[in-house]
Amino acid sequence: MRTLLVAIALFSLLQYFTTGTVSWPAAVYQSVSASLADYATRPDAAWRKATQTLEEVGAKREGDGVTDFDLVGRVVRIADGDTVSILDHSNTQHKVRLFGIDSPERDQPYGKAARKVLAQLIDEEPVGVVIVTTDSYGRLVGTVYHSGVNINEAMVARGYAWWYQYYAPHEHALREAELRARSQRLGLWAEAQPVPPWEWRRKRR
Repeated sequence: MRTLLVAIALFSLLQYFTTGTVSWPAAVYQSVSASLADYATRPDAAWRKATQTLEEVGAKREGDGVTDFDLVGRVVRIADGDTVSILDHSNTQHKVRLFGIDSPERDQPYGKAARKVLAQLIDEEPVGVVIVTTDSYGRLVGTVYHSGVNINEAMVARGYAWWYQYYAPHEHALREAELRARSQRLGLWAEAQPVPPWEWRRKRR
């Protein structure tokens, strides 16, 4: 580092005595800036690719512009307000947990009502699923669509599921749906202090 600093000082002195000015730092800065600007505008720039990837993932999770599904089939069973079984075209059955939401447990207030609402929406209906992950129970976790409707969001909007913020902190549509349901006191929000299902489960362990 000391050698580099000495070299820079000597070069600056040499340029000053020969031209009367020290212009090389500005020239280097302009050259580097031009190179960076050129790279930043390239379509194959790494930062641009990373941004596009993040946007695609966000769209997949939030359901913006979804055109392809990872799973297509018919709902053959409603386990509760956030878990269904889907039979695909090869007659394989898949258990699917709705991503980003948590409905009341079956033995919890509004648990049976949540199951009934989900059944009204999609029981025996054709659906498409955008799969996000697989949980520790081996269930697929994803966003379910029927006739263009995001069913996960619909359950929250009707007041029969919580936005599961812990697992889906960036699902802004679910957050907004819950806020609207709360303000309108829909479903379980008719109660003064409804107990979130994760707290209900913890108390019964």
